Amino acid sequence: MKETNMKLFIINEVLSDYTSGMAVIAARSKDEAREYFIAEFGEYHADDFDEYGIFTVIENVGLDEGGVVSYVYGGG
Repeated sequence: MKETNMKLFIINEVLSDYTSGMAVIAARSKDEAREYFIAEFGEYHADDFDEYGIFTVIENVGLDEGGVVSYVYGGG
């Protein structure tokens, strides 16, 4: 079995529009998760990730590839 050290980043308080949304990203590091986040949602939401994001990290999730797994935009 291939060891990837992939982590699952569950990020709350992002993708806000009146209320907060959340994103789930598989990545090897927080920096890599940020790259996936901005690639998917654009620079417009970078402040969400950097300043407001509340992170829960699950280690060694057994995935071979990273990227955005799921997300929910906040709404009004």
